[in-house]
Amino acid sequence: MKFLRISFGLALGLFLCTAGAAQAPVQPVQWEGLAVPKTPVKHGSRFAVELSAEIQNGWHVYGLEQVPGGPTPLRVALEENDAVQIAGTTSGTTPIKKQDPSFELETQFYTQSFTVHIPLQVKQHSATGKQSIPVSVRFQACSDRTCLPPRTAHLSIPIEVLAGT
Repeated sequence: MKFLRISFGLALGLFLCTAGAAQAPVQPVQWEGLAVPKTPVKHGSRFAVELSAEIQNGWHVYGLEQVPGGPTPLRVALEENDAVQIAGTTSGTTPIKKQDPSFELETQFYTQSFTVHIPLQVKQHSATGKQSIPVSVRFQACSDRTCLPPRTAHLSIPIEVLAGT
């Protein structure tokens, strides 16, 4: 009898672990970021951060520009930091434009992979040495059957600041 209880307990535990793993949140988009060029930068110099997104098959991410009443647009923000500041307009890969039956509007979106470029400038009085640029990306991923709630990914892009201008 004791053996049956132990066996039942182990089986139940394994079932619950498997059920919990099956309910892990869906993450159809993977983000990476890097500084371009990859060389060290000096105070006052300009460079860009390039964000790359890889999207799983069957999913898409809405673009930077959307008409009112449409899906959540892609938003990229430089978070508060002492090293760099925005030095221009964020741009990206040209999105696909298509009538979206879910919104009954023409929407802009990306499939498979795309990049976003953020022009930056090193602040005149930033610390020298290795720095980390905090960037947040707010996006909405959808498939042909479902849309996930908008999500924010936080990235940390390494740069090296040299003394001088």
